[in-house]
Amino acid sequence: MNERIKELIEQATSIVESPKNAYGWGSSYAEFDKEKFAELLIRQCCIALNPMLRDMISRGQGVELIKLHFGMNPKEITTAMLDASIAQCEQELAKKKLGVE
Repeated sequence: MNERIKELIEQATSIVESPKNAYGWGSSYAEFDKEKFAELLIRQCCIALNPMLRDMISRGQGVELIKLHFGMNPKEITTAMLDASIAQCEQELAKKKLGVE
């Protein structure tokens, strides 16, 4: 996993201490704040998409810039992309079988 993402996970995670029982025993656990993580991630995306790069974004390179910022291969096909393509193909096949255009 990319170091930036690991840092964001750490920043969005806090240690929660539970109250001690009658014997003086307590416990702690890590609590992950999804909203804080999302906010931190969006802030990093904004940094990646610096206003000086607006012309690149307008040419459709925004997604590539975000992927590069997090150390991902911008040309890599993701599972979500494949799932969306498969779903679209399935819908088109279903329409053809029903004779709907």
